[in-house]
Amino acid sequence: MACVYIPVQNSEEEVTVELDNLPKDATDILDILKAEQAPLNLWLIIAREYFKQGKINEFQQILEEGSSPEIDEYYADVRYDRIAILNALGAYHSNIGKIETKHREKDEHFIRATHFYNKASKIDKHEPSTWVGKGQLLLAKGDHEQAYGAFKIALDGQPENIPALLGQACLQFNRGRYTESLELYKKALRVHPSCPAAVRLGLGLCRYKLGQLKKAKQAFERVLQLDPENVEAWVALGIMDLQVNEKKEMVEEKPHCESSGNALSVENRGRLEGKSKKSLDTVEGLRREDLNLEAGWYAGIVEKT
Repeated sequence: MACVYIPVQNSEEEVTVELDNLPKDATDILDILKAEQAPLNLWLIIAREYFKQGKINEFQQILEEGSSPEIDEYYADVRYDRIAILNALGAYHSNIGKIETKHREKDEHFIRATHFYNKASKIDKHEPSTWVGKGQLLLAKGDHEQAYGAFKIALDGQPENIPALLGQACLQFNRGRYTESLELYKKALRVHPSCPAAVRLGLGLCRYKLGQLKKAKQAFERVLQLDPENVEAWVALGIMDLQVNEKKEMVEEKPHCESSGNALSVENRGRLEGKSKKSLDTVEGLRREDLNLEAGWYAGIVEKT
């Protein structure tokens, strides 16, 4: 069972906290963290664990307390962990704002995210993770030009920053710059070969748009090896299957054409019918604007434990 240990002040003793059995009331653990003046990285670990368990209120409670003026004053020299707490809150509100359908609530979450990122920048205006967060926020708001600039600043400070590379790759794809997008996806995979399947989906979409159909198919098939339930990869393979059959029919000069449903291979048709109602009109129908999010959105929240 995973545990963290909170040192007791003026003692060699420790308080053991079982991460799989956190208190239902986060106030209980907050009282211990504050009383023992626990390192901020422990606040982050416990907050992330609450988040992983779907206990969002507790997650917010710990991090908001961990970014309070009192904590800022006491931990003034602990720059990185203070920034990490603020960026985690910014990332949370960015994502909630992105999926929120009510305009007022959406704007409120974006305002909160901006507040936390700006506060993080006051601690260190050059920190790449903060610029990545700002880029993700701007991307969620639809401000693609400023988002690209934010990712560029992150990469200027940290050239192999994966979320920033993926953010730029996504934006270049949306601009129709498929070669540039492809190179960014490839660089991300070179730096971090175990990137989520969504990264290889982006790779496949770029190759498809560049007419590299064989390599595109290989990329989509690799996505399904990593994530057999990936709807977008099944849709992409289905589209390619349709196109191959249509070209074959034209060459053979058949007097009639089979329906698009029959043109699909049995396996792909079954997958598509069972898993997706998305249009097969064009690859652009895939949610390419989200390709970078799986890899980077919660990097500041749940990846570093």
